[in-house]
Amino acid sequence: MRDLTNLKEKSYDILKSKIIEGEFGPNFRLDERELGKLLGMSRTPIREAISKLELEDWVKVIPRKGVFVNEITLKDVNDIFQIRDNVEPFIVELAMENIENTKLVEFEEEVLKYINLKEMEKELDKIDHELHNYILESSKNKHLIKLIKNIYEHNIWIRNLFVQKKTRRLEAANEHLEIIQAMKDRDIDNAKKAVRKHNYNSKVGFLLNIGNLSV
Repeated sequence: MRDLTNLKEKSYDILKSKIIEGEFGPNFRLDERELGKLLGMSRTPIREAISKLELEDWVKVIPRKGVFVNEITLKDVNDIFQIRDNVEPFIVELAMENIENTKLVEFEEEVLKYINLKEMEKELDKIDHELHNYILESSKNKHLIKLIKNIYEHNIWIRNLFVQKKTRRLEAANEHLEIIQAMKDRDIDNAKKAVRKHNYNSKVGFLLNIGNLSV
């Protein structure tokens, strides 16, 4: 049973990673037999992994047709940022007493290190993800962490499929510096304002970049 559980988790992690990275794009058909060959395992753990992916809104099961990677709609983008805009300020408040300044300084140095380089997009994306996750983990609320990590992963998926302009990435990097500074100062109000500003600008940036999506 443990081996089956491990295989299910392994196949789930691999399949979700391929979706997030865009290797399995929207409407890509997930064939259990082909995936079994690809991953070198039976169809049972793959089937269970697909069920979990469906629950987390990565794939859809269409009767008599198969399993397909979900599309991204404008509503998805709006829904994600509606949640982030309302929940992340609360996360900042919960996290403030657990945040370590030494860790914030490390993030600050990493952002500054890459901000003026020509080919820095992937590095800044990585720091972006790690910073938000660090603040989330510092909330010490396991149920909130589980919920928002799924939102963050969907956010990364959108970012990977619809690459933002370099100018927006630079703006986002400076917004992260504002968040970091406010948290270093233990200024909850300014930290919340910085998070809301960052989310609003990120949402606008995505909507301008993916305007051809369906509703």
